[in-house]
Amino acid sequence: MKRICLIIFLFLFVLCSTRSQQPARTVNFSTPIGGVANFDSIADAISGLSAPNTIWVAIGTYTEDELVIPSGITLIGGFPGNATSLNDRIYPGRATPSQQSVLDGQYEHRVATVYGGLDGFVITKGYAFDTISGSIKGAGGGLLIDGGTVTNCIIHNNVASELEPEPGIIPGTFVGSIGDIYCTDGTILQPTYSINQQTGKVVATLEGGIPSDKTPQGIIFYVDPAPTSGKIFVMGKIRTNSSDKKLWFNPEFDVANLPNVATEDEAMEDFDGRTNSDSLSVGITRWLQSSSPPPWHNSDYALKYIQGYNTPAGTLGEWYLPAGGELYKMWEVHPQMDACARDILGWITGTATMFPRGMYVSSTECDIDEIWGLDTNSYPWGEWGLVKENKTTPGYLVPVTVKYASLR
Repeated sequence: MKRICLIIFLFLFVLCSTRSQQPARTVNFSTPIGGVANFDSIADAISGLSAPNTIWVAIGTYTEDELVIPSGITLIGGFPGNATSLNDRIYPGRATPSQQSVLDGQYEHRVATVYGGLDGFVITKGYAFDTISGSIKGAGGGLLIDGGTVTNCIIHNNVASELEPEPGIIPGTFVGSIGDIYCTDGTILQPTYSINQQTGKVVATLEGGIPSDKTPQGIIFYVDPAPTSGKIFVMGKIRTNSSDKKLWFNPEFDVANLPNVATEDEAMEDFDGRTNSDSLSVGITRWLQSSSPPPWHNSDYALKYIQGYNTPAGTLGEWYLPAGGELYKMWEVHPQMDACARDILGWITGTATMFPRGMYVSSTECDIDEIWGLDTNSYPWGEWGLVKENKTTPGYLVPVTVKYASLR
């Protein structure tokens, strides 16, 4: 009798588990699931559905009006059209573009407001605006999350602005995304990033690899959020040997045409590395010309290395010494930068990193004696970030360049 009860219990458990994995509704499934209504649009599938419930969405690109996902309703994307189980879904970070469920706002509206759940989508080309600075209406170009949960999604190329969406101000082939590879001819290659569940590390893949006619120049580590700029920040390969560390300049002097930045907050907001580098170049030249013969100085300084950087060949003169804010932005995404450098570009191998612990030299001046450097010695414990460093303290160097991508 106990055995019969156990068998009945297991049968009911499996039955309930199977049913619990079935959605309330599906969208664009080529092979309908028995007893589950299939809809042509996500909005129709959401409409009138009671909570709690789930909706499975087939792969494809959806250009619907802004979606409002109610509390208790969860949208799950990445399903092949003939899927029958939750296990059939493909996570967007592991999928090819043709295997993703893409919610595309076409730069006409916000993609979605989430009170419920959103899982497994690519959120792109959303546009939110309000002429009043700081208004909630102008927040969340891709998603506005209001008590909801967003998981396993790729969110990129969205805009939050104080300008109405018009063709002249909206990025189309939009600049690219963090982790993309910028090539010398202006082509932007877009790797896919995912997390290795065993190691916890970021992994980069590029379908088809780097085309034979393309030469990678660097990795995009920051995108200017202003919708009209098309401005992307690209990092080159870091000099990671301790013997390659360079000091800012010695002897110390206050560069007259380079603004002094007093606080860490101000240094974090400095993205004018190009202007800083040009000002520093002029300042050093004037200082050397101040007497004849030129006063003693260390001739192997940071900016001199950057000015001579020519990797790949033909990029001489394009690179500059990054400002404090630029340095910090690339450090924020350094696991992704390492993944691209290791898995695609071959800049590093094995367990190596482009970002060894230490101090990184910026072009942001503090005063006559100090600059703002990026200190990563205590990461992830203790204090780390932008700190005041003596100008004669050697540090690692990161070549940076700014590019302007075309806007449609």
